[in-house]
Amino acid sequence: MKRTGDGNASDPASPRPPEPDTRDLGPPDDGPPDDELPRQPPPRPVLFGGDMRLILRRVGAWLIDFTIAYFVVYVAVSIAGVAPTAEATPESDITGLVVWLLAVPFVYRWAMQSALGYTLGKLGMGLRLVDRDGQPPGPIAVLNREAVQLVLLFAWQVVPQSATEQVPFLTTLLILGPLGDVYAMFRRRDTRALHDLPAGTQVIRVARVDAYGTSRDGPRRYS
Repeated sequence: MKRTGDGNASDPASPRPPEPDTRDLGPPDDGPPDDELPRQPPPRPVLFGGDMRLILRRVGAWLIDFTIAYFVVYVAVSIAGVAPTAEATPESDITGLVVWLLAVPFVYRWAMQSALGYTLGKLGMGLRLVDRDGQPPGPIAVLNREAVQLVLLFAWQVVPQSATEQVPFLTTLLILGPLGDVYAMFRRRDTRALHDLPAGTQVIRVARVDAYGTSRDGPRRYS
């Protein structure tokens, strides 16, 4: 007997096996429709999403760096004779002192972070400055970062009072600059300040190494 391709036996009249139903019947109806489901409230905005320990370290490093820089300024202006004296009046020209107070911290931070990836304050706090790839940023990126920080934090020191009197909104912008720069660290999960965003930089913590070369905080670097 011959076996055909569609039947179970050699008999041509044998019935064919039933074919599966491949029609799309939609999802199973095992629950209430979507319009009857309870609606979930939208998530609340995160006001403080940053790493507090990293933020405190950044603040500590900033205080150390500017204490060092301003000590250098104090010694330099004392030697150069541009520091205000007891006989100075409020109308005295202090342009030279302002330039020293802005230029020395700027050059110090730019030079050290471009060459080493950290300042003395960051070194003491176990911090490093890196780019988007986790590598030390180049001089141009650090220059961009420090210039934006200088404008945000210290623009109020160089803007004339007459300009703020003529444009009252300018005073608001000068106040929001430092506040926004600091608040960004608390708001962002990567703890990046506003002056980190244009340069694509980030301050991270690094593992500390003891005298025997053993890492006490683990071998990995984390942000």
